[in-house]
Amino acid sequence: MGLYHQQIAVMTIHNPLKGAYISGQGTPIVLLHSSLSSARQWQPLVKLLEPHYLVINIDMLSYGNAEKVADELHYNFDVEINRIKKIINSVAQHQSFHLVGHSCGGAIALKLAIEDPEKILSLSLYEPVAFHLLEQNSGARVLAENFANQVNIDDRYKGAEIFTDFWNQAGFFAALPQKIQDIMARDMPKVSLDFKGLISEKYTLSDLSRLTCKVLMMTGEQSPELSRSLANQIKASLPNVEHQHFPTGHMGPVTHSGLIHPAIARFIAH
Repeated sequence: MGLYHQQIAVMTIHNPLKGAYISGQGTPIVLLHSSLSSARQWQPLVKLLEPHYLVINIDMLSYGNAEKVADELHYNFDVEINRIKKIINSVAQHQSFHLVGHSCGGAIALKLAIEDPEKILSLSLYEPVAFHLLEQNSGARVLAENFANQVNIDDRYKGAEIFTDFWNQAGFFAALPQKIQDIMARDMPKVSLDFKGLISEKYTLSDLSRLTCKVLMMTGEQSPELSRSLANQIKASLPNVEHQHFPTGHMGPVTHSGLIHPAIARFIAH
């Protein structure tokens, strides 16, 4: 769910909805980024896809150029999903689409697919952190909930350090430029809302059997056990899934875009 920020040129917004970046033409592909990130993380993938597809690259609420969450008290992933559907309908109404998601964006993609499975042509997920699928009171569930509490603190810089070091490695946050640390600390309240959305979902592993589209599940061999084991549980519940394991960590789509993004593009094309 964390982020290694890349310095990427600012994209032009073609959609009247803030935080939606539309390029190319053809069959739609929707891209959803990880927490503490933005649509910029998918820019290398956009370059691969836009010659052949209509690419809909979305900043989730309170990240990038998207509007802020209006009602934090009642926030859940329905708020994200409703906005995503409005964006899709504004440029690709009634069309089926491919869906790509990483970490929290992967969990949101999974929810979007389960709610409207007939619209999904394919689903590409890199370690979707759908923590509500972890068994209640299990060690993994307790770990996820404790992690959420550890980053939901008044010291936003400390919270950002705990969060990013968990998904990367110890000392990762401290090594970042001050400007990037400032951005991450600023966005930490949304990370806590993301955890709230992740834990409050209600669909079950058995509901995943409704997803008959082809699915690519991606994991990193250097990722935390928490996200790898959850990805494997989700994979085991899907009827039409391919698994690719990469020599990367949880932030593989950002740190190793040259490896992960072409794999996603190939999967969608075939």
